[in-house]
Amino acid sequence: MKIFLICLLLTLLNACSSFKKAGAVYQTRFDFSQVENYSLYQRNADNIVWQSISDATRNRIEIAIEKSMNKQGFSYSELDNADVIVSYHLISKTAENLSQYNKTVRYCTYCLIASTWQSESKNWKVTAGNLIIDLIDVKTKRSVWRSVYPLDINSRDNALQTNNKITATISLMLALYPKAESLNTKA
Repeated sequence: MKIFLICLLLTLLNACSSFKKAGAVYQTRFDFSQVENYSLYQRNADNIVWQSISDATRNRIEIAIEKSMNKQGFSYSELDNADVIVSYHLISKTAENLSQYNKTVRYCTYCLIASTWQSESKNWKVTAGNLIIDLIDVKTKRSVWRSVYPLDINSRDNALQTNNKITATISLMLALYPKAESLNTKA
């Protein structure tokens, strides 16, 4: 038992020490201070159904999103009552579905140049193995916040290691949700 705990501790320390800085971009015209409730798309939604992610990985991602959002004080709600919808995309080896995902969440790469988007980090690279999380405005069905971060799941990772990586990654990403005090200083 002690050996297992030591191995687990070393794995967690190694995982934590290898984290890069998470980044996010967001629409400054969206009122993030009014968000209280969130929802996730159903599994058969257009932006999820074509993603080739295992059910186990989907479950891990969605549970990690729920835990992180709840920890920040947001409440899960049915889709019809949500203030934002949390969407995610795990980029495959070929990144072939990224443009389709971007169209589905109406993410506008060119809009980042406009002054209506604020960036916490402009240094991310969208590559295979990265996880994308978008917050979708329920009124416009458009992404108003995005974070990208490498998930770094290895085929040799066991279920615990995979779950820990997903949980830590999503916590880092969603911690960049615009807080009221940061919105006031950047407006």
